Amino acid sequence: MTFSTCKGITLAVLLLVTSVTQATTLEQMKQRAQSNPVLNAVLTIKTQSAINELGNATAFLEDVFEEKPDYPAAKIFYGYGQLFMATHYLSKKNYLKAAESSKLGFFYMDEAAETDEDNWRMRYLRARMDAFVPASNGRCVIALKDIAYLQATTEVPVSLKPMLLLMSARANMECKHLDVAEKEWASLSQLGEEGKQLSLLRNQPAPEWSESELTSVILPATEATP
Repeated sequence: MTFSTCKGITLAVLLLVTSVTQATTLEQMKQRAQSNPVLNAVLTIKTQSAINELGNATAFLEDVFEEKPDYPAAKIFYGYGQLFMATHYLSKKNYLKAAESSKLGFFYMDEAAETDEDNWRMRYLRARMDAFVPASNGRCVIALKDIAYLQATTEVPVSLKPMLLLMSARANMECKHLDVAEKEWASLSQLGEEGKQLSLLRNQPAPEWSESELTSVILPATEATP
């Protein structure tokens, strides 16, 4: 067996273990969502469910932040929902609806993140989306600004650092800062096993939410009701 084959098997096993851990955490989150309707809507949006379910969850979050304007989690995930619906409309060649949903999505993400710029979870959630959208959306500069803030903020758990570096590398690629991105990809591959896994996602879609993201970002954000 060659070294490259062994390496491939090792990474496959690591990815499997990670996915099992994420699935366990997600099931625990679903149980908590039974008593937290906002978390339930967020998990529905996270899985990019069928368009009718996605639409219902997004509309519910709109009702929440209209009733509670100081609830940023409802706004930012309403933005996520709109952006996922924009992707659906785009696949159906409904370009007008796609443009409308995209505009709404980014507007409410920005409002949630900028109402309180020291709310690191909202900045993280905005960057988590912006770092992976196409360059044509012009969001990479905003993503890099948020990521720089997050990397300098001591409240951000160390467990999120590999994902932040992945997000930075992707955003720098979209902004055509290729030399910086290459250095970040090299650094990411040196950040333990998680870093190695994430470094494989250079040209892949955004990864699933990690256990740390679910427990350190999403859950506290949805439970911090005003």
